Amino acid sequence: MSAPYRSFTPKDQWELGIHAGVPFILGDVDSKFPGFGGGIHVRKAFDHIFSVRLVGMYAQTKNEETSPVVRNSDNTWISGSAQLVAALNNFRFDKPNRKILLNGILGIGVNNFKTDYRNIQQLSGASGPSLDATTNAHVEVGLGLAFRVTKKFNIGIEHTVSTVFGPNSDLLDSDQNIDSRVTTSRDVLHYPHLNLNFNIGGASKEGIARTEPMYWVNPLAEVSTAITALEARPIYNPTDTDADGIIDDIDVEDNSPAGARVDSKGMTLDSDGDKVADYMDKEPYSPPGFSVDAQGVASVPKPISEDDVNRIVDAKIAAIKFPEPGGQWFLPMVTFKDNRYDIEYGEYEKLYNIGTVLMQNPSLKVVAIGHTDKRASEAYNNVLSYNRSKATIDFLVAQYGVSRDRVILNWVGEDKSLIPVEGANMMNRRVEFRVAKGETEMARPEGKEAGKSKATNMNMKGNKASGF
Repeated sequence: MSAPYRSFTPKDQWELGIHAGVPFILGDVDSKFPGFGGGIHVRKAFDHIFSVRLVGMYAQTKNEETSPVVRNSDNTWISGSAQLVAALNNFRFDKPNRKILLNGILGIGVNNFKTDYRNIQQLSGASGPSLDATTNAHVEVGLGLAFRVTKKFNIGIEHTVSTVFGPNSDLLDSDQNIDSRVTTSRDVLHYPHLNLNFNIGGASKEGIARTEPMYWVNPLAEVSTAITALEARPIYNPTDTDADGIIDDIDVEDNSPAGARVDSKGMTLDSDGDKVADYMDKEPYSPPGFSVDAQGVASVPKPISEDDVNRIVDAKIAAIKFPEPGGQWFLPMVTFKDNRYDIEYGEYEKLYNIGTVLMQNPSLKVVAIGHTDKRASEAYNNVLSYNRSKATIDFLVAQYGVSRDRVILNWVGEDKSLIPVEGANMMNRRVEFRVAKGETEMARPEGKEAGKSKATNMNMKGNKASGF
């Protein structure tokens, strides 16, 4: 399979220019200077020699004779042309860029011109004042010199000659060769002018900066660059002084000891990074993190035994400070019916929760605090609070086998209402449970028996207004 062809034609810039000059017409009536004209053009190279240029032009000229009679005409010309431009001297290859270009010009175009005349006899017999504007094809040739000022700018001096095709070819000066003074049967527009040219265009699609237009560039510039790059490459030298398999040109350590293993740069290997080269290291893969001796042997401590591990774990566990059991626990309240201290079936679940906590935490103590609402006398309510607290404690001892000394009986009567009302309220008829914080057992308050339960036939109800 043959190698792909490499093109040496660079991506180049476009040329955008403006031009201005002094056009004049050579025909049957003498030209009168100066005329004036100008326009713009855009130019793109095909290769290092040929390029195409599109030109727009506007011109005004004057023609005049004074003998034997005064005859004159004024011409207005507008045209657009496509020109093939050849860089005639871009064949020399001694420099990267041309400083001066000799351009040959050949083009075709379309024009529209109008001529105003005085005292010029037409074939039709008319002698003025104007020929209507007419559109025609034309051909043009020319020569020019361009001077490179910078990579982006150059100045050109050119002279182009245009001649019109068809029956209007002899009407630029309005005279149609009707007498013996005829000098030509085709009027010619001459346009000497000055060009100001600018190179435009940034990077190509591939991101490579575009060169100046190719007609300024040495055709062999790309070839020369490639040859220079090749010449700049170092000459291959296979010498390997220390015979480690790495040639001296890329060997960082070209005096490695004989037989020593080296890396791709010729450096002596130190596999474990302990600063002792492998060829001197009795332990080339010593464990990381330990100091080594001059022979690369790591100082690894004696391994610990299972007993050592157990001792360490036990010490760590012993050092852990666990929170006191129940310190943040929420224990449910038990509520009672009006003037009763027997426990309703619906409250058993709450006492089950309290009993479970006490059984699972043998060191835990709780306080049971009895409460009432405010509808009886204070003495009566104190006894009723005591009975309610005692009933819950007896239930826990009998039902769940909780030791009696783990539940401390307290009562507050009607002093600590949960709901601030004077009448009956179930939430105020309650026993609260809290984790003990040094509280002591409270004795039964003085006063007669208060409240009812299923275990007694007592049916007394206090009345604060009656005094009991």
